[in-house]
Amino acid sequence: MSFRKNDRAILAVDWDARYIRFVHAKVRKGKVRIDRLFSVDVPDEFDVSNAEQLGGMIRDVLKQQKIRTDRVILDVPRDKALLTTLKLPLSDPNELPAMVEFQIGKEIPFPLSQAVVDFAMPESSSGGPADVLVGTVRREVVEYYQKTCEHAGLKLARLGLRPYANKEAIHGLFGAGRFECVVMVDVGPRLTEIDVVMNGKLSFSRAGSVSIPKPVAPGSDQLQADSAIMSTDDSADSAIIQFPNSGTSTGTSDVDRVVGALVVEVTRTIEAFRSSTPGVNVDMIVVGGSVGMEEQVARALGERYPATVEIYNPAAQFNWPEEKGAEARAFSAALGLVTAHAGDAQFDFDFLHPKRTVTATERRLKKAPVFAVAALVVVSLLGGLYWKVIMPKRQALSDLHAQIDEYEDRISDLEKIQEKRIAIADAFDKDQVIWLDELNRMSDLLPSSQQMLLKLIDMDAKNTEITLKLEASNRQTVLDTVERIDAFRIRGEDSVYFNAVAGRMTESGSKEQYPTSGSINVVIEGKVKEK
Repeated sequence: MSFRKNDRAILAVDWDARYIRFVHAKVRKGKVRIDRLFSVDVPDEFDVSNAEQLGGMIRDVLKQQKIRTDRVILDVPRDKALLTTLKLPLSDPNELPAMVEFQIGKEIPFPLSQAVVDFAMPESSSGGPADVLVGTVRREVVEYYQKTCEHAGLKLARLGLRPYANKEAIHGLFGAGRFECVVMVDVGPRLTEIDVVMNGKLSFSRAGSVSIPKPVAPGSDQLQADSAIMSTDDSADSAIIQFPNSGTSTGTSDVDRVVGALVVEVTRTIEAFRSSTPGVNVDMIVVGGSVGMEEQVARALGERYPATVEIYNPAAQFNWPEEKGAEARAFSAALGLVTAHAGDAQFDFDFLHPKRTVTATERRLKKAPVFAVAALVVVSLLGGLYWKVIMPKRQALSDLHAQIDEYEDRISDLEKIQEKRIAIADAFDKDQVIWLDELNRMSDLLPSSQQMLLKLIDMDAKNTEITLKLEASNRQTVLDTVERIDAFRIRGEDSVYFNAVAGRMTESGSKEQYPTSGSINVVIEGKVKEK
């Protein structure tokens, strides 16, 4: 089995019925740098199961965001995959694919010819039996993701498994051995995936069907009525939540009832896991998702279990500010896909390139050397024919391929030059400061000429900074001006635009109109953030 390393830009996309999440990253020598991370809402009545519609929407979003990377990794959600744990010997890892294929055919409820099977290589190298986690999906599921990428104009590099991606996200938070048993609760609008990671390994996974409608109004504890949806897939359990019609009064809010249903699903999962692994205590519960109820779910689970409960926040893993990590609470699977892609690929699921199975014919050839001898005789007889007839034609074909490769290299070089020119132009345009606009904003914030006299304006484009040399009627006038500049906001935005600091001030001691001399240094924070 051979695996390729990736040291280029990669795009991870993960979606559910309500959101599409994008993570753009650079992976080099096993290290990950996240460039972009954002999500878009799926419009009402939009069918994410339609590969053509979904692919078109993804293509439009990437075009709007000016993302040119076309290599993408996706994941199969828990409800679309069957997970089976097989105990198999590891005397020869090269024979493991054949053993998996032989055993899994007895476990799945549909023909093996209709399935794509892959597994996570156990990390143990001992010759004894080991637990091998096997994932099985229908071929039509893999075809759906391939068609989605085709309509999106993307090249599917890997098709992973969402529970395993969540396991990788847990490793990114705590490492592989900090906690003995961690439960990841990934809350979705239709399905909630609950994954149990035991001693750093994905040991159990389940998808509970709890439909979570949107609130009636922002901040409301009442949800839209008649929104419960029950999954018909055999891989997902179901919990139907009925909401009263508007006007019906009950003692419990819709949010409380949804949170209660989610806690029930988590409890069912943990108890099902404990039934096969008795005596295990949950050390940590991590809650992720983007439905807006993650904090209520975490609070309820903290009351239910004597374990540490926290919201998924990868800020420390990627050296982000804490608030940026909080905004990524729904990106555990997408970030897990990227970090798994940067690691050792043999331990990953990839339903696009499942681990190679040794066929029955190959096994018979190993046991019957006489076939190899016969094949050698035939090859010897055909050798003369090859060198006299076929070889000259192959040489001509090779020359044509060499010319094609040369032309392709030239085209690639031209494309790189074009991309570099576009990048330079974009960077130059982005770095420009329109001083007329900035001075116009600044003029509205300065006091009248009776209170302050502006002697000099110094503008630094490199540092996006304005220095005001001035004389004022008193020190307080300067300080009040600094406060007004700091308080300025662009209409419709909450972020700081100017950052003003008063410089050293001197007093002349005379009774002139402007006895105070000093300066104000103003950094244009809005332009600094754009850079």
